[in-house]
Amino acid sequence: MQIAAVADGIFRIPIPVPIPLRWVNCYALKGPDGWTLVDTGFHDPGAEAAWREAMGRLGIRPGDVEQILVTHYHPDHLGAAGWLQAVTCAPVVRMPERDAALVPVVWDRRGEQAGNLVAFLRRHGMPAEVAEVVREQHLQHGCLLEPLPARLQPIADGEELRIGGRRMQAIWMPGHSEGLMVFLDLEDGLCLLSDMLLMKITPNVALWPWGIPDPLAAFLESLDRMARLPVRLGLTGHRDLIPDVPGRAREIREHHARRLEEVRVLCRAAGPRGLTGWELSRGLFGDQSSIHNQRFAMAEALAHAEHLVQRGELVREEEEGGTVRYRLA
Repeated sequence: MQIAAVADGIFRIPIPVPIPLRWVNCYALKGPDGWTLVDTGFHDPGAEAAWREAMGRLGIRPGDVEQILVTHYHPDHLGAAGWLQAVTCAPVVRMPERDAALVPVVWDRRGEQAGNLVAFLRRHGMPAEVAEVVREQHLQHGCLLEPLPARLQPIADGEELRIGGRRMQAIWMPGHSEGLMVFLDLEDGLCLLSDMLLMKITPNVALWPWGIPDPLAAFLESLDRMARLPVRLGLTGHRDLIPDVPGRAREIREHHARRLEEVRVLCRAAGPRGLTGWELSRGLFGDQSSIHNQRFAMAEALAHAEHLVQRGELVREEEEGGTVRYRLA
């Protein structure tokens, strides 16, 4: 994937990431007084090299960057923000307020959250040897966010921002993360979607120990709101741009309706004993090849199970010893 102009004054910059997605789409928007960079990749040698090449090709010099905007707290979007701020002398790094508050919680330097994550996954049936590798991966990802920006300036829902040469409205769209925002140019319908919608693949909607209790409900509501926005072109966080944003939002909603039915079928087949989150994830996604995919498959399976618990269709029960299982109500 190459650096490409995707709209007037907007350039898509593919940054390599050390996870199966392979690339994150970052953006540089040129304005009358300087540049805005949107999302950053992990902070690793591949990202540093890609950003130096992009800034050279686009003629972005230190001092030319007005701000760095991070759409949500996930490491493929936040990771290199502190390094980029130091390199470009950007005076401010801005981020949705809810996810800005999560950064020190999820990526705590003492590693306490990694221990909480392992305990959470073990309660839901993940084998101990797999959970320990997840712990190490979480800690490694935390290292790939160093240095964090000195200060994250929060963005409020509904706030209007100058991003490059455009006035854009920040619109809160929780689900993929608690605080994710999209940024819509109300004049021409162009929207920075981040991971709210993706082409060909669906954004991960996951239950985490630090997150909201029903992330799928939040995501489904966001999809409905997204389908009503006057968007003519969506600039995504991964893969291709989206020319039909309302249509893609409806497709992803239908996907989750099918996935919920798969959860019902699996729990019905399991009978009164029910299924752990680990068992459910294997039934939904099969034997995933990487620890990264196993982790996110399980967290997404749990998000669907918890959504059905909230709707009264499943019952969550804790066995002696603390293992959680889900069965039909």
